[in-house]
Amino acid sequence: MSAPIRPHSPTSPVAAIRAATAAAAVAAVAGCSQTTTTKPEKSPQSTMVGVAKQVQSCWFAKNDPALKGYSMAPEVNSYSGKPRILIVPRNNPAGLPKLVAQAERFNGRTSFTTFGPLLATADGPRLEASLRAWAQGSRTC
Repeated sequence: MSAPIRPHSPTSPVAAIRAATAAAAVAAVAGCSQTTTTKPEKSPQSTMVGVAKQVQSCWFAKNDPALKGYSMAPEVNSYSGKPRILIVPRNNPAGLPKLVAQAERFNGRTSFTTFGPLLATADGPRLEASLRAWAQGSRTC
């Protein structure tokens, strides 16, 4: 007879490793983080659809050198109420995102947040400024 399979207790070594891995993943993605609010009438989804269009046309269609080796993974149809855009390594699209832009409804307004290690690079301020402008409705590259 084989031993019964028991779930891991919260204090088991496996649970501790899983918790540490999850914490490391969040820390790796967190990087710099800033939040701003958009126009009150804009929903999180419409905000992120506009941002995704601009990211595609201004960064990826124009081969922005700061994003060489990356691709965009839009998640604008979010059931969690937090549509987002992920910038991920092109050779590992399932890996940790290097830049995240997301929107959510907070206190009756749409809150727009960006974070990730790409924001800590020399191109970070430019990338951040573009994302914020596009979240506010700008259509310029």
